[in-house]
Amino acid sequence: MSLDGQDSRNAKVGRLLLWEGRVSRGRLMQEFDLGPVRASQWLRDFRGAHANWTRWDPRRREYTATPVAYQQADALARQKRTAFLAEMLSPYAPAEVERFSVVPWDLQHPSAHTFSRLNIAIADALQVAFTYASMRHPEPHARTIEPHSLVLAGRRWHVRGYCLETGEFRDFVLGRMCDVRVLDTPRSVDTATDQAWSAIVKVRIEAHPALSPAQQIVVRDEMFRGTAARVEHCRGALLQYMLQELRVAVDPDKQRPPEYQLAASNPKECKPWLFPN
Repeated sequence: MSLDGQDSRNAKVGRLLLWEGRVSRGRLMQEFDLGPVRASQWLRDFRGAHANWTRWDPRRREYTATPVAYQQADALARQKRTAFLAEMLSPYAPAEVERFSVVPWDLQHPSAHTFSRLNIAIADALQVAFTYASMRHPEPHARTIEPHSLVLAGRRWHVRGYCLETGEFRDFVLGRMCDVRVLDTPRSVDTATDQAWSAIVKVRIEAHPALSPAQQIVVRDEMFRGTAARVEHCRGALLQYMLQELRVAVDPDKQRPPEYQLAASNPKECKPWLFPN
């Protein structure tokens, strides 16, 4: 189902409002190549249809999303995920293409409220407090971070930032965060000191050496256009995610086919940036 006219315009405005946490005439002009008059009209029409979704911030001269906006959007989504809601609540909705099918196997759908709080904190260099649970520490516990980047790593959204509890830069999965609050406390640690984020690691990927010569040719033709290997560059902090997503073995004696058809031929350069077991 596609959207036309006013519904499509409102969905575009709502998408920015919910995911970025705020919207302005200038932001609409930038995102959709609109003139000032047209952007103002889009805002008026949206606010007319969703009057209690926005609050005017005179200091920043923009509209911020209200708690009601997230509550009503979530409630409507649970009732019926219409084309309007699908566009407004998805930060990267796949386009419908005739004769092709996009199968949404992802089980994770990040909260627009969580995403927008982090986006605001990053843009305004503020701290964020939230409740978190992980596989290592499954009991919900409080965390405060100074976020600097939102990252779609594989199929999951992460936020990268300095953790005040551990005194380290770490990654946090958005789907495991709740009760996210932007604090008035400004960022205190320079993002440039995040060495794992700044480091660029070169990874040379080849067909797994345990494959037969014929199988290696199949992998090369599929993955490397017939060449012997492929060189990729990745931030140190994101290397683990890249290797997991591509199923690249860094310990080919233990990580073997058929689960692993690729291997890193320079594992010593990779291992310093991998997560501890």
